[in-house]
Amino acid sequence: MGDSVSSASTAGSAVAVVPRAAMNRNSDAITCPKEEVLRRLQRETTCSSCCSALRVMIQRPLHQLTLLQSFVSHEDESGYVLKESLATPKSLEESCAKFPLADWLKNCQPMKRDKRCPMHANSRHIFNSADLWEDMWAEMSTQQKQSICSVHAEELHDKLWQHCTDKHHLCKDCRNNVMWAFEKLTKKDLPLVGTEAEQEAERASLQAYFNVDDCKEGFICVHASALPTILYHYEDTLAEESENSAKGRHAPTRQAGLSELLCVVGRLLLRKVLTSYQSSLEEEQNQQLLVRLVLSYFQAMALERAALANMESLLEEDSSVTANKAAGSAAASAAEGDRAASKRKLKKDRQKLKKEQGQQEAGEPEDAGPNGGEVTWDEDQELHLLTQMGWTQCMGSTGAEGAAAGGTGGTCESCEESAAAAAHELASAASQLEVEVDSTDAVEAARLKLQLSAEEWTQWEQRKAGLLEERQRMREQLKQRFEEFCDSRPQLSAR
Repeated sequence: MGDSVSSASTAGSAVAVVPRAAMNRNSDAITCPKEEVLRRLQRETTCSSCCSALRVMIQRPLHQLTLLQSFVSHEDESGYVLKESLATPKSLEESCAKFPLADWLKNCQPMKRDKRCPMHANSRHIFNSADLWEDMWAEMSTQQKQSICSVHAEELHDKLWQHCTDKHHLCKDCRNNVMWAFEKLTKKDLPLVGTEAEQEAERASLQAYFNVDDCKEGFICVHASALPTILYHYEDTLAEESENSAKGRHAPTRQAGLSELLCVVGRLLLRKVLTSYQSSLEEEQNQQLLVRLVLSYFQAMALERAALANMESLLEEDSSVTANKAAGSAAASAAEGDRAASKRKLKKDRQKLKKEQGQQEAGEPEDAGPNGGEVTWDEDQELHLLTQMGWTQCMGSTGAEGAAAGGTGGTCESCEESAAAAAHELASAASQLEVEVDSTDAVEAARLKLQLSAEEWTQWEQRKAGLLEERQRMREQLKQRFEEFCDSRPQLSAR
């Protein structure tokens, strides 16, 4: 605990200044504003000491925040910038798992009616744990120990004078013996008193507790190894004073004056040990709290950026799918238009061919009768002739022309009329079922277009074949009857 906190000041000399170019090379880095840290803390706790301590901490340079420096690359005017190696949701999730914010916030919540958290509330009662100074001293780092062992000379002088006058009312000689040790530590040019052996003994007694050579003007250095001895002497003196409260305090010799000096120094050192240990605990809590707040903000920002990236990718995917669908529908429409155009063109070509054939047949000489050559069969000509003959208007009755033609002619005309109607019905049905296919792919496309299964398509093919045979048979019959009618027409005209 103490090593992690105390190494903050030594880390400052090893940390290099981040160049401005390196700060601005990644504009997409996640940055945590310092004001956001305070806002998040104020939402989570009402401890005024935690808020004040964190407000002071974020003003310190980054190299003093050793724990936060593990996750932050540098600090700019916007706030703390996250390291690039941690700028992923997975890395931040692992870091937040090691430093969970919710668990640590429980330590920062005020207890009952107290307005401060347990850590800061305990700072007012730190001397209640004075008997635990040994454990506190053992947990401290070397740097903390050196800082505690450096006693301010002016403060020590005030405490010594208060100890000699106001507290114990020592006489002038006793006060001189107590102040002799202090002056010996602060002023090295005092006149020598006593024999050389006595001077060496006095110097040895001082050097057993103090580093006389390192004591400078304004500070007195205590040996770190001698601090437990000084505190034990202070505790023993307090216990002896409590037992003999009526007995006055005296310092008749310089050794007795050194003992009184050690009591005052021990009281100062004990206070410094307790307050330094409490400060280290508060420093650790504040740094842990700061790291957890910053990491929680980094994680929220990383998740937000990942959500935005996923949304953009989904939008791009949807737009590409829509574009592909639009292109496919346009291509299908173009293909359908091409097929419809080809069908219309084919129909026009067939109509043109039929028209040319009709014109050629109409241009042949009239004397090419039944004996002059074979009569050419044409459906349109057939229907035209049947219409001229009046068969479509004589359904169910003979009419005036049928009565003039006689019984034989009426019977023939009614038969011809029924045959023509049947042939016309068969021809229309066949034309509806007829699907023009030129290849296997075209047949399959036609079947899919009509939404027919393979069995239904086969049935319709068979039905079509039967209708075509029936149509051909009826055409042969009509052709034969037409020839007979042509042969019998001159006889009717003669009559």
